[in-house]
Amino acid sequence: MMKLKKVVLTSVLLLVNTAVFAAADEAKNTDNQQRNAYFKQDYAKACTQFLQSDLQLPATTESAAQHEINVNVDSGYRMKMNEDGVGYLQLAITEWNEKLVLFSSNNMKIAIKGADITGANIANLACEDEDKQITHVNTHEWGSYIMTLTAAPNSWVELAIVKEVSKG
Repeated sequence: MMKLKKVVLTSVLLLVNTAVFAAADEAKNTDNQQRNAYFKQDYAKACTQFLQSDLQLPATTESAAQHEINVNVDSGYRMKMNEDGVGYLQLAITEWNEKLVLFSSNNMKIAIKGADITGANIANLACEDEDKQITHVNTHEWGSYIMTLTAAPNSWVELAIVKEVSKG
C-alpha cells in the first residue's frame, strides 16, 4: 500500500511540474513575441546589418581599447574566437543612458561590465535567419565599456550592434 501511495504521489508531482514548465514556456514565448513586435524597427535594422569580417577579436581587455567601437554607428562583425574561447570589445558610449540592441550567435555569451542587461536570450523572430539571440543593454554614463564575448574555442561568431530607437 505504501508503495502505491509513493507511485501516485510521484505521478501527481510529475503532472504538476509538467504544467508549471509548460506555463513558463508559454509565458516566455509570449514575451518573445511581444518584444519582437515592439522592437520590430530595431530588430529589422539588426537583421540587415552588414557584418565586417576583418576584425581580429582582441584576446585581452588592453588590446580591446585599440579597437574601440563607436556605438553611434550601427555595426556588425563576424569574428573567430581564440583558443580560449574568450574575446573582448571596447564600446565607446558618447551619451548618457544609451540603449543598445545586440544580435549575436546563439552559441555566444555576452557580458558588459558596468552596463545593465535589460533583456537576454530573446528569441529572434524578426530575421529570415533566426539563428541569433537578442540582448538589450542599457548604459548609464558615457565612457568606455568592455564587452566580454565567450563561445567555443576557435568557433565563428557574429555580433550586430544597433542603437535602440526611442518608442516614446
